[in-house]
Order: sequence, then structure tokens, then C-alpha cells
Amino acid sequence: MSLEPGDEFTAEVDKITKRRTCTVKYDGEGINIGPVTCEPGRSVRLRYLGADSVAGTSIHFALCLTEEVLADDYKDHIRRHVSGLLPDQPPQEGEQTYIEVDKIDEYGLGLAVAGGEVVELGPVQADEGDLVHVVGREPGYAEILNARARGKRYRIRFNILRERWDKLPIKKGESFTATIDDTDGNNLIAYVDGLPVHFSGGKARIGQKIEGKLIRFHRDRGVGKVTKVYDSVGDIEDHGHDTRMQQLQQAGFGQEPFRAFATQFTGVSGDQLPSTEIGIRDAIVGEAIRLGLAEKAESGGQQYPQAHITAIRHWVVHKLAAVLGQPVTGADEVSDDVGWFRAALTERTGPTITFLGDVIQLSQGYYAPAPTRSVMISESEAVLVSGDPSRPFIESGLDIEFRGLTRILTDTSEAELRSREIPVQSKDEYIGLDEAPITTPATLREYIEQRPQESWEPEEDWAPYTGQYYGFTVDGEPLVIEEADGTAISLWRVPVEYGADTYQLKVQSGDDKTRAVTVSPKYRKHACLILDSMAEDPQTVELTAYDEEVLLSCDFAPPRAQMRWLYAVGAEWLETSSYQLQWRISDTDADSVREVFDELPVTIIDNT
Repeated sequence: MSLEPGDEFTAEVDKITKRRTCTVKYDGEGINIGPVTCEPGRSVRLRYLGADSVAGTSIHFALCLTEEVLADDYKDHIRRHVSGLLPDQPPQEGEQTYIEVDKIDEYGLGLAVAGGEVVELGPVQADEGDLVHVVGREPGYAEILNARARGKRYRIRFNILRERWDKLPIKKGESFTATIDDTDGNNLIAYVDGLPVHFSGGKARIGQKIEGKLIRFHRDRGVGKVTKVYDSVGDIEDHGHDTRMQQLQQAGFGQEPFRAFATQFTGVSGDQLPSTEIGIRDAIVGEAIRLGLAEKAESGGQQYPQAHITAIRHWVVHKLAAVLGQPVTGADEVSDDVGWFRAALTERTGPTITFLGDVIQLSQGYYAPAPTRSVMISESEAVLVSGDPSRPFIESGLDIEFRGLTRILTDTSEAELRSREIPVQSKDEYIGLDEAPITTPATLREYIEQRPQESWEPEEDWAPYTGQYYGFTVDGEPLVIEEADGTAISLWRVPVEYGADTYQLKVQSGDDKTRAVTVSPKYRKHACLILDSMAEDPQTVELTAYDEEVLLSCDFAPPRAQMRWLYAVGAEWLETSSYQLQWRISDTDADSVREVFDELPVTIIDNT
């Protein structure tokens, strides 16, 4: 054979055994390239390793460098059959090979040792002892090729590690404006065009805008200094807000007029109100809706308390317009049923008082106060779910902490709440955790078997789920899960001209029979998460402690049940990262939040 160890070449897949082990032909001889998922005839890129004796027979081996055709057990094949043929030296520039992660340092950077030399691999999502597919760069560095084994923001962090300063968005000594996005538990982190800059000892909070200066680089990150902190976390962006606050001051509401007004309006002390102006506004509006609904429902004389939205809105706006202004859209500067009233009631992406369950939306524009109940967060805290105003609870001796629209009963217990005849509802029942028929690969298989099956008749505008971030693309490559019995499963979005899109699972059996199983839009997120986990590329949830808070980071939008619990405990959404969705929660609520995410087929990284 004309090939020498290390030579790269291209060949077509020749034969595949029942165990998916593949051989190719070169110079008339067979070469074992390991387990693959493609069919015979597929062209693949290979690196010849040499020959080894197996059971007295000389067998030629090659590494398959075409990443997308590799079977899940390809690394096992390397360990069992060809590890002895891999060169014990760092890969040369442009040379692809597999290398073992010998150590992962405190920054999450992988290190390998080959031929007695240390090779930097960059940020890894792997364990010590794992094999990773790499390509050699300059001496001492090898780039990880498998996306699943790469750590977060791999490219820019690897460039910092390699001192490729020309590839970075900012240079040492430069100043910048950014938002505090993250924390590693000790330092605050801002991402400047994707480059992580760490700050220690600063007084900024997560979500706060700062000015900073890049002092130096260390390993895979920048080290910076905060030069200015903007007081813009949770400020109300309204040109008339400052004027109204001055008027409140003149009316005797002190140096913090907004907080002082909220204290009088809600009946709680200042330290039981949210820390931000936006949070205080939500607390005021939520309480006003409860008060207005209670008064209008009582005067309505109905058998069951209810009130029309027009009456509620009139009451609320009459009470709060002097403090919050008219509920207008801002851009139009005309009265509208959107704005702070409608947003808090029903119409915004974040928490609403109807989604939380305090108020029930009826037909024909009517609303009703929800019956009072509590949901335990921990042994000493509970969510208060009730359409009733707060003062009667406070006057009865209960402590209430406002977290935006939601109200938390503090320093209490389940026994005390029951003794006060306040019903205690389970967390699972409150958020509807058991409603989803599919939550795991096993329940997805059961769902496919039990649901009605139709013929598969796709149209041109159907879009397959392509994997990660709920991505559906008409021309995209579908994420296909191949089961052990030969069944192939993928998820497709079916556009509907009038109404919500629907979703169908394409189920292709080993006998080439293709069926369609409908998935409700309500559960399409669950289906996506399950398929990602079955593809061994699960979505990630990370909890990181910082002071008395915990930062929750997700690379996906959580399903309804998880979102309801986040809103119920008063999670504060941070518009900080283009890479992830992030919320700030109290450290006392972290266990309960982790519990509801444990019900999803995702990877949870707990740094609390």
C-alpha cells in the first residue's frame, strides 16, 4: 500500500457491518475506519494510521475526519482498536487527530500531554480522560473540532489563550461601555462583543450598565476595571417620570418619593418592596388591579364577584395616573389599552397578574378575583396567589414581600398557613408540571405509540426542527433521531394561515413506512428538548451564586410550567446576553427553581 501513517486521503465507504463498522478500499486493500452512520458510496476524508495485528490478522486502520458521519461510539472504537496507532506527539499545524484530555484547570481549559509536551485545547465541555477530535495549530495548541466538546464562546476564548490579539474586538488599555452579564461566583463578568471581561471588587450588579477599562489578559479572559457605574438597573424610561417624582417630593414623600408612595399604597415597609423602580411599578399596578377589582366586583351585585375591564381600568388609572402617567404606548402618545395597565394584566412577554393566577380572565371582557391559596417555596416562604388586596393579610399578622407583581409570604410555615385557613396548593399542581404528556424520551415513545397516526404528506412550507434553540428552518436539515429498532423520528412545524402553527412528528419505521403524529403547540418545546437530549446534545441550565442572589442562565426559552414558577418567585429577567436568557433570583429560591427544571431533559450545572 502506498499510504504512510499520517497521510490524509479521500475514499468512498465500501462496506458496513451490522455493527456499523465501515471499511473503505485503497490500492485494492480494505481499511477499517470505525463505526459510521452513513450509507455505502458516501465520500469521506480519512487519515491513515497504519496496520495492527488483530487475532493474528494484519488490519489497516484510518481515522474518519468527516465529523457528521461518526457514530456515537466512535471514541470507544478508537480506545479499543487504534489508540496504539495514534502518534505520541503533538499534532502538527493542520493535522487532525484524537487526543486525550489529561487535565481541566480551574478556568475550564483542557490540557493534553503528547510526547512529553503540554498541548492547550481551550475551553472544553468534557471530562478528564475523554478523547476529543482536534486539529493542530501553532506549537503547543490544538483546536477542538467537535462542537459538543467545546466550551462556551470557544472561538474568542481560544484566541485569547493563543494570544491572537489581532482577532479580538478590544485591546489592552482600551475603554468600553458594557452591561454586567454574568458571574463566576467571585467576579462579575461583562461580554464586550463576545469577549469575557472579569471584574473583582466592583459595586455593580448583574444587569447594570458600566464603563470599564481592559487592564490585561489572563488565560482565556480579559481582566478589567469598572470606571463608572450607571444607575440604570430597572429604571423607568419615561420622560415624565422625573417630573412626577418631583411633584411627589413636593407633596411630602421624601427623598425617595416613589418608594415612599408605594409603601403607603401597598401597606408594607420599604425593605419589603422591590429594589428597582420597574419592580416597584409592577407592585403598585398589581395591587391597584386587585383593589379596583375588589371594589368594582363588590358594587356590581353579581352572584359571583366579577368586574368589566373598563371599570377596572378606570379605577386603576384614576388612582395611579398622577404617579405613573397615562398608560400610553409611548411612541403614539395616545391613550391605549396597552401600556402599563394592560401589560400587567394580560399583555406582555413577562409576568402578568392573570398568568400568575391572582386574577381570572372570563369571557366578554370580565375578570374575577382568584380564590386565595399559597404555594410553598421553602419551609419558611410561600407564594401568595389571591385576587384579594394585601392589607387584610398584613393586618392579620402575615409578612408580605412584593417582588414585582408577585407576593411572597415570608417567615411563615405550611402549618401556620393551614391554621389561618389559607389553602396550600402543591407546586406541581400550581404550575401544571404534570400536564405535559411528553417530558422524557420514554414518554415520547409512548406518545407516538398511543396517539392517532396519519399519513405523512408534507408540503413545501413545512419546516423541520434543526436542533438547539427551537430552530425551525424551511430549507434546514432536520434533526433526525435514529432508534435502536431502526425507527427515525423528526419534528416539523406546519404553518396555519389563521391561528397558531401546529407540529407533527415524522416517524419512519424500519420497514420504510412513514407516519405522522400531531404534537400540540403547547408541548412543542418539550418535544424539542427531548430530541436534543436523544441526540446527546441537551440544552443547558446553569445556576451561579453571587452574594445573596443566584443567576439562572438558559440557552433556551423554558416551557410554560417552568416560566410560571420563575415568575411566581419573582425572578428578574436580565436583558444582558445575546447568547442566553438570564434571570436573577433570590438564593433562598434556588432549590425550588432547580427542582422544576429537573423535570426537563436538560443538563443542569449547579454552581450554587
